Amino acid sequence: MNIRLKNYIILFVFLVTAHPIYAQYSGLDLLGAKSKKEIPFKYVNGFLIVKVFYANFFELNFLFDTGASHNILFKKNVNDILGITYTDTILIGGADIHSKMKALVCRNIPMQLKDTDVILRDIIVLEQDFLDLEKVLGTRVDGILGGDFFKGLVVGIDHKKDKITIYNPNRFTPNRKKFTEHAIDIHNYKPYLKSYTQIEGKGDTLNYLLDSGASLALLIHANNDSNFQMPENVIIGNLGKGLGGDISGYVGLIDGLKIDQYAMSNIITSFQEIDSSFLESEQIIRDGIIGNVILSRFHIIIDYMREKLYLKSISKLEEEFEYDKSGMLIYALGEKLNQYYIKTIFPDTPAEEAGLLPGDKILKIGFWPSKFYSLSGMLGKLQAKEGKKIKITVERNGEKLKTQFRLRDPFKHKKNKKGTNNTIEAPK
Repeated sequence: MNIRLKNYIILFVFLVTAHPIYAQYSGLDLLGAKSKKEIPFKYVNGFLIVKVFYANFFELNFLFDTGASHNILFKKNVNDILGITYTDTILIGGADIHSKMKALVCRNIPMQLKDTDVILRDIIVLEQDFLDLEKVLGTRVDGILGGDFFKGLVVGIDHKKDKITIYNPNRFTPNRKKFTEHAIDIHNYKPYLKSYTQIEGKGDTLNYLLDSGASLALLIHANNDSNFQMPENVIIGNLGKGLGGDISGYVGLIDGLKIDQYAMSNIITSFQEIDSSFLESEQIIRDGIIGNVILSRFHIIIDYMREKLYLKSISKLEEEFEYDKSGMLIYALGEKLNQYYIKTIFPDTPAEEAGLLPGDKILKIGFWPSKFYSLSGMLGKLQAKEGKKIKITVERNGEKLKTQFRLRDPFKHKKNKKGTNNTIEAPK
């Protein structure tokens, strides 16, 4: 299985409520009389997208997000069209941790997934879609299904078959011949896993949020009380977008991560600087995030009731993590999201040296016009082997410009010749 990290500049989404919402329903209403049901998803640029029939009227795209507590609608205009009213105003926080904003709450909205019954759920509604995920994914995204949606169930994510399976916990028996069992903690409907982490020879056990709403491999909070220091060879970059705007941070390679018997080396890791006193005051219990680039190497099953995680690897764990080697962040714009623009050019990269600028509209990559690419396909071209020549034609101020550059690995001198699973040795 070829798991691609779409950019070393990564967008991730995980929203948490500052004031919790209490609901009386259980996820068992999704199953009816069945012991399990399967829900297909589409894996797009590191996110799991499921179809939701919303309020008996709209078919919408929602992200399946184990890193979010609650269900969130990005598009308030959907509710405005339907005349849905709100019962509460709350504060929510986001990926940038410090920023908070007001959001609305609507209750008992009819929702239906493929092959499930219509169920009622409470929804947090953003007054403004500040995330604009369409620009990064190249496909419409309307909201998030959080842990609250599936509470009381066992939830499996099969990245090989692109399906989510929900089980009645009273009728679920794990297959211990195929899956390994791991202890997790569940807080506010979100799963946390302790894993041994090693950076430049120093190791420690960190508490990670298992976040299917994060299109990254790994993120570590680089707070002032941490025993870890960031690797020497890191890149200053934009980690994504939060409530307060773009989230700045660093990206580099770490030695590896060990989840009990599973070990992965040379992991592209994001570092977000956060003061430890703030983490404590906000009761944030995680040291970081394990995102979809790692999670998608497994068939995972989360038993929320018994606080158990079951894993079966579905790809080679020593497979290298792929990432952008051009130094530019591309957005999809236009009504059909098939017009591609350079959002950001990072310093000391091939794209900067080639004279490309933010705002340039990409007309061609190689011999092919951009309209023949999906956003995912275009990003894949920029993750090829180091040294590959990229010819690109852009439009700037109405003028067509041609340039070229060769892809360059910013982490090359920090990587082993080949990633192996024996470089990380956790204490016995």
